[in-house]
Amino acid sequence: MKQNPYNMRNRFQWAKGCAAALLLTLFLAPNCSLQILPPASMRFNAAICVLDTTETGADRTVADAVVLLQSITYGDRLETISDSAGMAYFTDILPDRYNLLVSGRRVSLTEMLLINGQLQDTALYVPENDTLFLDIYAQTSRTSALLISEIYYSGAPPKPIPQYYHDQFLEIYNNSNITLYLDSLIISDTEAGFQDDSLIHAIHAYMFPGSGSDYPIGPGEFIVVAQDAIDHSQAPVNSVNLLDANFEYYVSDQGDVDNPGVPNMIQLHHKYGIDFLYSVFNDALVILKVKDPYALGYDEFNRLMLPKSGVIDGVEYRENTSQFDWKRLDASIDAGLAGGIPGYSNKSVERRIERMEEGRFIFMDNNNSSLDFIILSKPTPGFCNQEVPQ
Repeated sequence: MKQNPYNMRNRFQWAKGCAAALLLTLFLAPNCSLQILPPASMRFNAAICVLDTTETGADRTVADAVVLLQSITYGDRLETISDSAGMAYFTDILPDRYNLLVSGRRVSLTEMLLINGQLQDTALYVPENDTLFLDIYAQTSRTSALLISEIYYSGAPPKPIPQYYHDQFLEIYNNSNITLYLDSLIISDTEAGFQDDSLIHAIHAYMFPGSGSDYPIGPGEFIVVAQDAIDHSQAPVNSVNLLDANFEYYVSDQGDVDNPGVPNMIQLHHKYGIDFLYSVFNDALVILKVKDPYALGYDEFNRLMLPKSGVIDGVEYRENTSQFDWKRLDASIDAGLAGGIPGYSNKSVERRIERMEEGRFIFMDNNNSSLDFIILSKPTPGFCNQEVPQ
């Protein structure tokens, strides 16, 4: 039978429309990578010099530093190592706004200094396939013997209970070869907007009990501080069992759950909430050693002020790790961001293993969570099952 040309044309137009819709769907669909192939003339090279603000002359340049470029628009991560002259070279970069992170080390006979620096939301573009020359200024800090080794903050999937986050925990690890003591150390969260301030503006602050030597933590030992030291897997599916936690937060006047078999953290300051709950989206947690936690009083919004000089370790996390605006911690504590986890995903962040030493893990500590932390698909309170780098 002879086909009607009009119908054939309609079918052809309909097929074109379906094909266009399919392409648009594939382009916009989640979990699909954008395949951007700009002309070669748009790309450029970059030569980045890493400089230590605490040194002068030729000693200012930092060799063997990790330099990371993180595209804000596309999420691409480009990483290289600075050479003996402190120069890091990148080729064929796509013009965009980038976060630039640098992390290095200086080792002497008596100590190891960490060097961290960053440039946030910086436009990188050079016309005519040229080379961009740029300096990054870094500041020094010291590595810690006690580390925050894992944070489970995302909460459990909503099955059958929605928005369950009372199974959160913080894990602390002794990265040294000597026994240390947790007595009177403080865990606090940090308010945003005070990155460059000399104080930690703590929304919550809780202290380990003990008079000095009651709660040792041996070399290579983990300590878990739970929101509630109970078996949370009995309610939300795929949650975590924290019956074996070493400590728990307890807010007596808010109807909080108390496990009498687990020592309670001492409440120093609690601004709001039925527990010391970590944000499932973005937050910063620090461990401090402070002689008098009330010496500096409170700020105008009833946040306890603690000296930043007392910080032993700190980790900042965010759901979108390319958003460096309103960072809570400066580069001397944490120059990067851990995270990249959706809320209520039952995932955690854990420090990378750097090596094994005398039968124990040595975790990475660059004071840069963008480099130091990985995402775990399942929390591991009190243990680590990462593969050791060879």
